Amino acid sequence: FFFSVIKNSQHNEADRIFIGRIGISVIYSYHKVLQWIKGRKVLDKLYELQIHFTVLKGLTDAGRFASRCQIVNKAAEFFIQTGSLDGATWVLRESEWTTNAPLWPCNKTDILDRHNLLCTLVHKYLRRNLYRQALEVLQNLPGFQNDSDTTDVSQYSCLFNKLINACFESKNLGISSSAVDFMLSKNIAIDFSVLRGLITALGRNSLWSKARTYYKSALSLGCYLPLQGNFYHERLMMPSYLSEVEMLLAIEVFLVSNANYIQSPMAISHTLQIILKRCEDQTVQNNGDYQASVERLTLAARISDPKLFLKHMTVNINREEVYSLELTSALKWLQENMKWAGKVWLF
Repeated sequence: FFFSVIKNSQHNEADRIFIGRIGISVIYSYHKVLQWIKGRKVLDKLYELQIHFTVLKGLTDAGRFASRCQIVNKAAEFFIQTGSLDGATWVLRESEWTTNAPLWPCNKTDILDRHNLLCTLVHKYLRRNLYRQALEVLQNLPGFQNDSDTTDVSQYSCLFNKLINACFESKNLGISSSAVDFMLSKNIAIDFSVLRGLITALGRNSLWSKARTYYKSALSLGCYLPLQGNFYHERLMMPSYLSEVEMLLAIEVFLVSNANYIQSPMAISHTLQIILKRCEDQTVQNNGDYQASVERLTLAARISDPKLFLKHMTVNINREEVYSLELTSALKWLQENMKWAGKVWLF
């Protein structure tokens, strides 16, 4: 009947609305009996005719009283069940990812169905390594579109962290950064190991501005607790588990925090020390053995621009390596970098 109406219609506006409403009723009938392919054919025809069915109601039964959220959920499910992830995302975009709105109220069941639908879509995109599409879906989970929505968005932390980890494996730093930016803006908990991994990857790819931004965020979040309270002293306690990128950023903060002291005439009679701390907390992920951390610290000084020079001083009673930071190289670093570094690192 539906296809017969389409075939014989002249497609004026009234006809198009009528066809769209029939289409909604038909897909509700097909959804009830799980006839995914038949329902998909109806949706494809509506798309072909450019009928925006997501703003219409059905003619009969459940479709007549359904919320916009519910209609979109069912339409998207037809696309997912027939293997078209892009089709599902298209339907959601067409509806502007709307869930609950004054003109289109819905109930908690509709919201839960949308949540489950989008989570399914995210997992399928991740399996296909389609990270940009996965991020778009994540950013439109219930709770993000409407300020009046009371959905607890903290529950999405695991999904976002899973996306970022997948991006790491594929060396897709752009999507990783976008995901972290979004998480920070929404106060969603970031796995510290994920955040540290991103900082390190950005530095290793010479994306230092981004690395510094996230390192600063990580400091404020408490990701680097062992470093707290050490910056405004002549001694920096450097955790041995840090990557060479993290070590260099810690040294930058150390230099900027002590800039007045380093640039004063009194500095020549004092020593800036860096103590490479052994990791006492076994729950902290280690980047290798202690000797490897010595090599990372050396590398951190070498990749600095301009280079910093470390001199081995001694081994303390805790069997930790103690280094002095050559004052001349520290002074040169400040002279060349203080203009931007002061803006970045003076909290």
